[in-house]
This record gives sequence, structure tokens and C-alpha cells, in this order.
Amino acid sequence: MKLKYRGVEYDYNPPMLEVTESDILGKYRGRPHHYSYVRHIPFPQPVTELKYRGVAYQTNRTGQIEPVRQPARESVFASLQSRLHALNPIAAERRQLIREAAQAHQDSIKRSLEHRIEVARAQGNAGLLKQLEDEMSQMA
Repeated sequence: MKLKYRGVEYDYNPPMLEVTESDILGKYRGRPHHYSYVRHIPFPQPVTELKYRGVAYQTNRTGQIEPVRQPARESVFASLQSRLHALNPIAAERRQLIREAAQAHQDSIKRSLEHRIEVARAQGNAGLLKQLEDEMSQMA
């Protein structure tokens, strides 16, 4: 296209854009209307998290399918415990004492059970002996 501006002549060739019609169909005042997009501009795709037959996946902005990455979740109790350690160093000592007391209690129960088994053997009580041996196996 030949143009002239303030006495200067030049050729102007505007860039041609390729336009494509989309699948989006709407109605305006009762008449169908097709939307058109410039070819080099990608169609906007929704980013969504979907699930098909129990398998989670998601779509990205270009419409590609990506597997859902699930972050490794820390246990609620582990995070709480780490906070407690940071807040109170005396609590750690207290927990250690509680663990030692629990271990001493378990040892005491085991000694008592072994003594009861010896007494049941000495008396020849087979029924009681079987019950005590079952109890001993449950403790292990």
C-alpha cells in the first residue's frame, strides 16, 4: 500500500494476522456468534485439579496433563513435638524420666509374671500355666 506523509512517499505493508475461529459459540441478541482468536495467541485453558477413576491429575495453562504432586506431609504430632522441644528444654528431661519410669514398670510386670509362672509350675496347675505363658507372649 503506497502512502504519503508530509511529502514523503513510502510503502506500508501491515502485518497479516492469522485468525482462527474457536469452538466457543455464543448467542448475541438471539443470533449465533463465533469468537475468533489470533493464531499465535494460545487459547486460555483452565488450571484445575481433576480425578479420574481415583487417580488425581491436573491441567496446566497450556492444556497439558500433569500428575498431581502431593507434598510429603509431616505428622501433626512430629511438628508439635518439635515445637515443644524448642519451647521448653525442661520438658525433654521430664519426658525422659517418664520413659524411664514406663520401662521400669514394664520390667516389674515381667518379673511378677515370671514369678507367677514359677509358682504355677511348682503347683502343677497346667491351665494357669498356659494363661500366664499366653500373657507373657502378648507382652513381647
